[in-house]
Amino acid sequence: MDYGVQFTASRKFLTISPIVLYILASFYTKYDATHFLVNTCSLLSVLLPKLPQFHGVRVFGINKY
Repeated sequence: MDYGVQFTASRKFLTISPIVLYILASFYTKYDATHFLVNTCSLLSVLLPKLPQFHGVRVFGINKY
């Protein structure tokens, strides 16, 4: 996406969108511990691969070949 260039407008949008959804979901579930934990794990699983440090890194060898 965007030829590997970091922090373009589309990448910023795709980073901000899950964060906004996380905040809204946490608010509407009234910060229930179970939902909060599930939402946090989901947010981390979406945001961590978008970091520049993980560019080209394969998790568990998926898509290695």
